[in-house]
Amino acid sequence: MDMTLSKRGDYVVRSAISLARAFEEGVPRKIREVVSEMEVPQTFASQILADLVRAGVASSRAGRNGGYWLARAPGDISVLEVVEAAEGPLHAERCALGEGPCRWEAVCPLHETWLTATAALRQVLATTTLAEIAARDHSIEMGTYPIPEGSHRMGSAAVAIADAVHVELEETVARTRLSRSAHLLGPVIDAACSEAARSEPRTAGFRVQQDECRPPSGNADQADGSCSEVSLLPAISPVPDEQSARYASSWKFSAQAGHFLLDADLKIAAVDAERCELRLEGTWRQVPAVSPVGLKAPQLDHLARGTVRSFLRRLARMLESASEEPVGTVRSARRTKG
Repeated sequence: MDMTLSKRGDYVVRSAISLARAFEEGVPRKIREVVSEMEVPQTFASQILADLVRAGVASSRAGRNGGYWLARAPGDISVLEVVEAAEGPLHAERCALGEGPCRWEAVCPLHETWLTATAALRQVLATTTLAEIAARDHSIEMGTYPIPEGSHRMGSAAVAIADAVHVELEETVARTRLSRSAHLLGPVIDAACSEAARSEPRTAGFRVQQDECRPPSGNADQADGSCSEVSLLPAISPVPDEQSARYASSWKFSAQAGHFLLDADLKIAAVDAERCELRLEGTWRQVPAVSPVGLKAPQLDHLARGTVRSFLRRLARMLESASEEPVGTVRSARRTKG
């Protein structure tokens, strides 16, 4: 049985969310803004918004300064009102079972059960406010909403991540070494992802396919075995150069492989005269369509946080063991460790 909304119901709910998100601004939403934000078809947008007006959920005004806005605060509007604005009254219009044997002439045996189930659905929708739905939408946009087990979406799933480690180096030394080691971070995060996957049976099938990687050039000495494309740019300069990279304390860090995207701020801050803190905050996004193994919310959360934790530990060790000379390859860095 398909429990999803009709297309009209879908677009009406989307439009209501758009109006709810704009409610605090106190400025009417133009049709084009609703269309752009919620991908409501342009040809039906005016009809969809008119459904909300007829139901008393929204108000409208024509003219240059006109548009659409909620007639009441989002917290005072139930999802049931919004759904029924498009779908009509939510109730069974006929018996759940057909005519059947003659003993069913007055009532079918499923009638009371179906009536109870319909009433329960109405109750859930009536006690859920448009404000709650709009808040969830904002959390999803920011990557902080936990993906439920029963999610049917096949798009990117996001996890907000934040972690930090201490590095046994004076802050300025750590900053310089990090800027010189930027080209080595690909294999570091790949190894971290593999370590996180191996540490939990639920993600055991999730692997970084190192055999698919290729060196960045024909020079075998430059091959780092990395599948991820990594970027580390100093946040203090709009046009990063060697000087700004060397003295930066904050970087824009991004890593992209076939199955995940990581965008974060990477910062170094002094703890004392001999130690500093390496902190990474951002968003991890999985792309299930190209992922070796589709992960559900708990597995994705484990993999994202485990990868970041392992990456920071490995990066701290690499910085601590690096020489004062510019670092060349992962292999040379590993020899320095030993």
